[in-house]
Amino acid sequence: PTPADVRDILVLREVLEVGAATHAAGQELTGSDREKLWATLNDTKRATPDDYRRVDSRLHLLIAEMSGSPSLLNHVAACRMRINELLDDIPLLPPNIVHSTDQHERIVLAILTGDQHLAADEMRAHLAGSAALLRGFLG
Repeated sequence: PTPADVRDILVLREVLEVGAATHAAGQELTGSDREKLWATLNDTKRATPDDYRRVDSRLHLLIAEMSGSPSLLNHVAACRMRINELLDDIPLLPPNIVHSTDQHERIVLAILTGDQHLAADEMRAHLAGSAALLRGFLG
């Protein structure tokens, strides 16, 4: 990918996923929704490096689903496929997994407590870390 391609998908991802987290935090989640979100977060904590990206994607897609917008979910899924293609070209380092998992927990807690501003801020910070890695490795 060119640097312009990387920038394009990162901008799209930020717009979509920060919006998804914001709207998910604004929803009245059912007990089942809350349990599913927490269980999926815990799956990321237990994931092996070989399985991490798949489980990570599942959490991000669940957050989009919890936004209440099927159209947003579809766009996040398409964007996520492009992001994963880029992420597959860079190493997955254990310290990055730990940091990412900590960020996921903060995002999920913000959603569960209904704090839309915090959910947006935490998701933006999380995506900024991935973006820095992708720019560093891919330009």
